[in-house]
Amino acid sequence: MFKLNLLLLISSHLVASGKAEMVKNYFYGIVHKQVDWKDAFTLCQDAGGILATIMSPDESQEAREFLYTEKAKGSKSPCFIPRISEFQFWIAGQRRGVDQPNFCSRPFFWKTPEGELYMPFTDWSTGQPDCSGGNEGCLQMTDVSGFKMNDIRCDALMCALCQIGI
Repeated sequence: MFKLNLLLLISSHLVASGKAEMVKNYFYGIVHKQVDWKDAFTLCQDAGGILATIMSPDESQEAREFLYTEKAKGSKSPCFIPRISEFQFWIAGQRRGVDQPNFCSRPFFWKTPEGELYMPFTDWSTGQPDCSGGNEGCLQMTDVSGFKMNDIRCDALMCALCQIGI
C-alpha cells in the first residue's frame, strides 16, 4: 500500500511534511508515483483521502498554487514526465460512462468513493475538453496550461493530486 508522506501528531492534526499543504478543511497531497487514473483514485483512498475535486475558482487557484510548489522541484520531482517535459496530475473528474463506447458526448462529474458529484465549476485549458482521439475520459491538471483542467486518456501515467480531510 502506498501512502502520502504526512505526519500524524498526537493532537490528531495532520501536518505537512513537504508533500501536503493545508487548504481550508483539507490538505492537498501528491502521490509521488506515476499511475493511471483508476490507480490514482485508489491510492488517494488508501492515503485517507480522495482524488482532488475542484468546486470553485478559489479551490482552482489553491490547487494551482500547490502544484506550482511541486513544479519548483524541477526534473527531480517524480511527477516530472521527461519525454514530454511536463508535470501532470490526476484529479477526480471523469466522463459519465467512460467504460462504455462513444462516451465523448457525455458530461464530466467528480467521482468520489461515495459516488458522483455534479461539477458546479470548471476551469478548462483553452480548447478543452476536446476528447482527442475519441478516448479522453478523465481529467488532469498540467503545467503546460497553467494547471488548468484538461481531458486525457484514463490509462495515461502521472501523479495524483489528493485531498485529505481533517
